Parts: sequence; C-alpha cells; structure tokens
Amino acid sequence: MVASNKFKVSSTKANGIKINNNYYAGKSAKIYNQLAKQTAVDSIKLFTKKYGPYPYSELDLTESPFSSDTGGMEYSGLVMIAQDTFAHKKAASKEDYDSVIENVSHEVAHQWFFNTVGNDEYTEPWLDEGMAEFSEDIIFDLSPINKIPKKYDETDTAYNGGKSFYSLLRYLMGEKKFDQAMIDYYHTYYLKQATGKDFIAIIKKHDNSKAVNDLIKRYISPKYLQ
Repeated sequence: MVASNKFKVSSTKANGIKINNNYYAGKSAKIYNQLAKQTAVDSIKLFTKKYGPYPYSELDLTESPFSSDTGGMEYSGLVMIAQDTFAHKKAASKEDYDSVIENVSHEVAHQWFFNTVGNDEYTEPWLDEGMAEFSEDIIFDLSPINKIPKKYDETDTAYNGGKSFYSLLRYLMGEKKFDQAMIDYYHTYYLKQATGKDFIAIIKKHDNSKAVNDLIKRYISPKYLQ
C-alpha cells in the first residue's frame, strides 16, 4: 500500500480500465501527470492487443521515493515510479521524458508478465524482466534486434539479454507468428505459474524451424531444457 496526504490524483480510462495517477506537486508536475497517464493508456491498449487482457478493473500509478537508477517497482494492480524524475526539475530534457515513458511502460508490462503470467523471478528473471524490457521497445516502436549481440554482464542478462532474445525471436518468426505465440502463452498461463520450458514449448509449437531452434540453443543451455 502507498499513502500520502500530499498526493494529487488524476484519473483516466483505457479499454474500460480506470487508471489513477498519484503524484506530487512540482514545477513540471502537470506535464509529468499527462505523460505518465498517457504512457499507461498506451501500454494497456498495446499490451492487451499484443498479449491479452489486463486482469483487473483498475490500475494505480504512484510517485515513490526511489532514485532514477531504480526506475520503479511493480505489484499487482500497482505501479510505483521513481520520484526522482523531471517533475521536480526546473527544465526537462528529452532523456527525462524518455525516462518516464520507459519506467511507466516497463512497470505496466509487469502487470502481464510477473503478475498475470507468473514465474520464478529469482531463477528465471528473463521471463518477466526481459519481457518488460522488450515491451518498452514496443511502446517506443523501435526496430527489433536482428543480430546476436555481444555477451552481456551477468547482472544485465535478465534485462537486456532477455530483451534481445525476444527481439530476435520476433525477427526470425515474423511479427504475426510471434504475436500469435505470445497470445497463446499468455492465455495458456493466465493467472498461473510458467517456466522457461513452458515458454519455449509454446514458441516451438508456433515455429519449430532450424533458425528458431539455433537461436534458442545460442541463448539457453540444452541441459536447462531437458
């Protein structure tokens, strides 16, 4: 639960879902409120189309005492965004605007992956953190990665390593087939716990080509899938 008698509350709707943005007053608070709400609206609409329905009738966003390095935190029906944003700065840069969009879209994506389709976040964080990072790029409408990147640091594997894996899957499978696989995965494990093996099985169900299997072997140890 998050509570403050200093919160301003602004609400809107997306796909019939009520979105409440709880934020603090500041020099750029009005712009922050509009941007955070619009990103939440865009995220709900796009992720519903790409993955499946949001499971609740309401979503709450709150500014929270995190640093910009943390970005935010997700809970069921609740998105917490770092208070250290441009909302309290005299002037905002493009990077400040992008940071709000990245943080909000990332944490909203967790409502689909971690919350609705659960997983072991300790042993398989690439299933939720990697997918949340990948979903950020969908919001920004970035071109998918089309080549295998260099090795990631261990701490970066779940986030950017996972994102590159999903991006390459979409590139190899094609957007239509990849989207069908993601919808299948989401509906199959809706309000259930999924594993990496479960995800790979769904992918192979939709595309068992040599290219896709080679990519899976490149990112995931065969022993892991036994």
